[in-house]
Amino acid sequence: MIVCEYGNTYMNKVIIFDADGVVLEREMYFSQRLARDLGISEEKIMLFFRNEFKDCAVGKVDLKEALEKYVSLWGWNGSIDDLLKYWFENEQKFNEGMAHEIKSLRENSYICCLATNNEAYRTKYLADVVGFKNLFDHIFSSSEIGYLKTEDNFWEYIQRKMGLKNMEDVVVWESDGKIIEKVTELGMKGFLFDGVDNFREKMNEVFGQKEIEHEGRKLV
Repeated sequence: MIVCEYGNTYMNKVIIFDADGVVLEREMYFSQRLARDLGISEEKIMLFFRNEFKDCAVGKVDLKEALEKYVSLWGWNGSIDDLLKYWFENEQKFNEGMAHEIKSLRENSYICCLATNNEAYRTKYLADVVGFKNLFDHIFSSSEIGYLKTEDNFWEYIQRKMGLKNMEDVVVWESDGKIIEKVTELGMKGFLFDGVDNFREKMNEVFGQKEIEHEGRKLV
């Protein structure tokens, strides 16, 4: 078990989930959808993501301000708030199977956290509108922490914030292989998400044959 410094209590194991591609289903990237709907090249949109968005994602630049010079380039006719609504509402589809598994794990005293590379507006949208503040015990965002998940400081922040003496038993579910490499390098158990069935299989391997029950159904 992981020792947490909430007094001298011993907490159950911590499981950390990525948002897009794990808890949320991704049909296509925002850049692909916008390029299709506006009839422009995706390369025009990727200019933003390769440059200003990186600073937005770590909280250095406000997303709305960063987008100001791009809306005319892209041919977007609405406001920036309209653009964010278009963006966020099209990327909020739950993987219902994973949402169910997370609820079940929490009911069985597992600590479930979200770790996401996201700027501040979408982080708040995911927490308040999509409902992640109710689904997870903790939400960790790059915009709050000031570092991306590919950086040691992101995970060191989580360790300090949660009072974890070690990270050996932390399990991370990701959609990005580079982040799996990072968390493994730091001593955590990292798995590339490949569907709910694979999730259950791997969780069973990690936690042994312990059965987790929810609504009369054995989960692992």
